[in-house]
Amino acid sequence: MKLSERLIRETEELWTEATGKEFLVNMAKGTLDEELYKNYMIQDYMYLKDYIDILKKILEMADDDELRAFLERIIKDTEYETYKVHVPGLRSLGITDEDISSCEKLKVISDYIGFMMSRLEEKGILSGLTALLQCSWNYAYIAKAVSEKYLDELSESRYKSWFDAYTAVEYIDSNQVWIDTVDEYAEGISIDVADYLCETFKICAEYENKLWDSLNEK
Repeated sequence: MKLSERLIRETEELWTEATGKEFLVNMAKGTLDEELYKNYMIQDYMYLKDYIDILKKILEMADDDELRAFLERIIKDTEYETYKVHVPGLRSLGITDEDISSCEKLKVISDYIGFMMSRLEEKGILSGLTALLQCSWNYAYIAKAVSEKYLDELSESRYKSWFDAYTAVEYIDSNQVWIDTVDEYAEGISIDVADYLCETFKICAEYENKLWDSLNEK
């Protein structure tokens, strides 16, 4: 069994739970309070910057040319999403640099980032890649499932673009490359290492679910 097959088998229940989170459901229905969405966008921007930092840390550790090329591509794509897509999205909502600098990062995000970094430092590149993959793959899964469940409401939702972004062919294809890369570098790992990686993946999914709950609080 590929590592990715075990990861999704052991984590899918948490992802399915996420598809019922009030924040996401209200996004799909178009009923989410705009102030909550603005806070999410700021929090996600801060998270993405930390996410990029972890990717760059992995790149510093990598000595395999193929892996380095993959990481450089992912970093480039994530930086584009952060600064060329996400920032204009913030501006379109009327969010200023002052709004961002004065916004306190949610504790769950700080804890989540700290956890992923600790797993990278504790067990190395594959552990870091597995932790970061959970976020990317999680968003693809959630966006698809929620879009299908609330298809009619979503067509009229002002937040439709969020779901479109994470169900786009380009995003799905990029995510699959990440999955394939993790599977490739996980070939031949021991049961103990696979157990550790699955635990890492599941804990990251738990952090994601806690984040959706936190975002729904005013």
